[in-house]
Amino acid sequence: MSGETNEDAARRADLDQVVMAALAVGDTYAQAGATAGVSERTVRRRMSEPTFAGEVSARRGEFVGALAGQLVASGPEAVAVVRRCLISADDAVALRAAQLLLTMGNQLRHAHELEVRLAALEAGTATAAGEGSR
Repeated sequence: MSGETNEDAARRADLDQVVMAALAVGDTYAQAGATAGVSERTVRRRMSEPTFAGEVSARRGEFVGALAGQLVASGPEAVAVVRRCLISADDAVALRAAQLLLTMGNQLRHAHELEVRLAALEAGTATAAGEGSR
């Protein structure tokens, strides 16, 4: 053992929690270190440990998922705002609104198509794996 006391271990665990939380919301290593009162080098060293990096990744995924949910929930209101801009007296505003709606609609369609195709591939792989185990 490294001679670390229970108090040292608890302090390190607390600092790790602060660093993980900061990294999960997008802070740089330097920012996360400053928030926790440790060096950027310490943050880099901790991130080189697979368990620590995995926990940061999991927390980041949770944060992004929650943010995506909020964005999706705001979608109808956002679309309503852009649709109102379509009838703006300012041609530049109306044109930008039209471009935005067409671009976002196309991106959503592509994302949905990819999701459907991926699900079909995963289902096919699962079926093939099940047949191979017989």
